[in-house]
Amino acid sequence: MELKEKFRKCLERMRRTKNTSQIDFQYISEKPKDGDLLFGHKEIVNTLDKVIEQSPESFTIGLYGDWGSGKSSIAETLQSDLLKKNIPLMIFDVWKHEGDALRRTFIRETHHFFKNHEKWKSKYNGKDDLLDELTKTKKGVKRNSLKFTQLLKGAILFPVSIFTIGFLVWVLTDIILGLDYFQRDDIPGAITTFLGLFSVSYLFKYAEKFIENIKGDKEEYIQEKIQDPIEFETKFKELLKNLNNDIQKVVFVFDNLDRVSGEKAVQIMSTIKTFLDPIDKSIKEKNIVFLVPCDESAIKRHLRKTLNYSKDFKGDDYHRYASEYLRKFFNTIIWIPELYINELEGFTVRKLEDTKIEDFKNDELSALIVLIFDKNPRQIIQFINILISNYLLIKERRIEGFSLKEDIAKLAKYLLLIQKFPDIMDVYKYTLSYDLESLPPELNEEKDGERKFTHKRISEFYNFLKLTEHVRIESLDLFFKLRRSDFENKLENSVRLIKLIETNRISDILKLKKTNITEETDKLLINDFDFIEKFNLENKQSELSEIVIEKMRKMSNPILLAKFIDGLLHLLKHKEIELLPKTYRMIYNKLKQQENNISDINPKLLIEECYNKIADKSEKEKLRRVIAKRHVEDFVNAHDIK
Repeated sequence: MELKEKFRKCLERMRRTKNTSQIDFQYISEKPKDGDLLFGHKEIVNTLDKVIEQSPESFTIGLYGDWGSGKSSIAETLQSDLLKKNIPLMIFDVWKHEGDALRRTFIRETHHFFKNHEKWKSKYNGKDDLLDELTKTKKGVKRNSLKFTQLLKGAILFPVSIFTIGFLVWVLTDIILGLDYFQRDDIPGAITTFLGLFSVSYLFKYAEKFIENIKGDKEEYIQEKIQDPIEFETKFKELLKNLNNDIQKVVFVFDNLDRVSGEKAVQIMSTIKTFLDPIDKSIKEKNIVFLVPCDESAIKRHLRKTLNYSKDFKGDDYHRYASEYLRKFFNTIIWIPELYINELEGFTVRKLEDTKIEDFKNDELSALIVLIFDKNPRQIIQFINILISNYLLIKERRIEGFSLKEDIAKLAKYLLLIQKFPDIMDVYKYTLSYDLESLPPELNEEKDGERKFTHKRISEFYNFLKLTEHVRIESLDLFFKLRRSDFENKLENSVRLIKLIETNRISDILKLKKTNITEETDKLLINDFDFIEKFNLENKQSELSEIVIEKMRKMSNPILLAKFIDGLLHLLKHKEIELLPKTYRMIYNKLKQQENNISDINPKLLIEECYNKIADKSEKEKLRRVIAKRHVEDFVNAHDIK
């Protein structure tokens, strides 16, 4: 039996040292495989295809659906289908370019789309210099054009000036050379002398300078990037005219409109109508269709904030106003229907299987994910990818007492909690509250007359706990760190031991005698009894002391503290062991701070296993007073003595 146990431990060590990189896993892509759309989205693509083919000029289509409901996937699939019909579809991500000037960015992205697309680049003749006025500020020098009078003036003055210079040269030559007369035969010599004194290049420079003086002064200029909406319209019209005539229709998708800020979203919608519509009407040979996938409720919220009409409208009036605004904006609207829960169940199970992680084949896990993300396939995929990363982390650390196969749903619930309620989970963490079902009092505190957490927020948290009650997290302590301390790792199975102490099951377990075990005895109690009996604490007092100190340091609830100390003292009594002196000092300090529940601790054990083990006489005396005071007060209160 002993050899078998050693062999089991050896296998366990081998399993722990196995390299995590050997785990076969796969992250899930948000894009459908090869256009394989689910949830009836293919029918929506086919419908949009027909609408676009028959649409007149300046046609705007609204595609309504919640965030993550598949709007982008529908647009991408539609793009592939229209490609076969010689209809370009460009997807413009307004969220990606939220900080940019919309008109400028849209024209630039449209140019690059046609220029670089494998199919459309052969049918597009636009050059990069088409964008110069959009992106560059030009600097240069210009002069006034020559007028007729300036040309006439130059034609007269230039030969006169040349003659004058030549005459002066002749005079100087006559003086220098001492010539008394000048004859016709001397002209070639005079010209030679003149050219010898002034090079030909000098004469050209003189002529150039002379002409510049006639033209007038230089004038520097700066040509700014285009700013006027009409200039943008002209530039976009020029871009579209560079498309071949066989392209009769172009589709532009403004994706992720509901993700941008409210003011920006309304600005984009206004631009589509006031900037793009006139362009379309001015180019009769090109029909332009705008497809705007968006979350209707999000757009209505943007409208309410941006258009400042909430003060004048009451109740649902603003909904009607926003709906009317959108009806005027869109020529037609298609809604993405809500998903059936059984569709999402099958979808979630398939995606968990696609990860190639065996531990993810768990009914509790898939049910938990579907309950929380009951309308959003994209969020399901994103959460599964988050779960994979944290699964790998725990796989690397090999946390004792935590089984990834058995507890994967608990890990998922914790990840959901910190994702959906990070503010509330921070309170649990900072107040060292590890019981998820017991709400920390700090959540109901008020500051300057205002609650830190609204009733609505607390209600949402309670509803989450109720919805996920089939997955119970016994303690948040492990999940806050996702690892064990060095002392816990050194003391094998310490997690289970501490859990039994925390829940105060030690006293019940130790009451059980093997001679009293019957078929009706709780099997869990029997297993815990066997565990305690076989747990070897020989030469492990130091590790146990450190674990106990660490646990007690984090405890702030006096009831839980009293239960823990009572369970610990029962264990020490049963195992006949003594902890390090600093452990007893910790117990004394904790009881001194939180003495209200001392009476919940077995008084005999408190004296024998704690009071008698304290070496410092002053601390021992102080503890005696605390114990005596608390028990006297409890006795007085119990018997209503006044």
